Amino acid sequence: MEKNTAEQIMAKALAAVEELTAALAIAREQTSTDELAKLSKGIGLAIGAIEMHVNVPLYHRFPELEK
Repeated sequence: MEKNTAEQIMAKALAAVEELTAALAIAREQTSTDELAKLSKGIGLAIGAIEMHVNVPLYHRFPELEK
């Protein structure tokens, strides 16, 4: 993989995390405590998966991309 490709993938991964974070903000305003707990867990797991399975491998290959 070329560095440019890794940069593009990381940008999309970051955008996905931002969207998930925004979804959680909506949930905080419009759901019950029970629903929020379930959504928070799912969103947290999704963000963690993006970090561990997308970003970390790219950081290992291209350490200069880690900010």
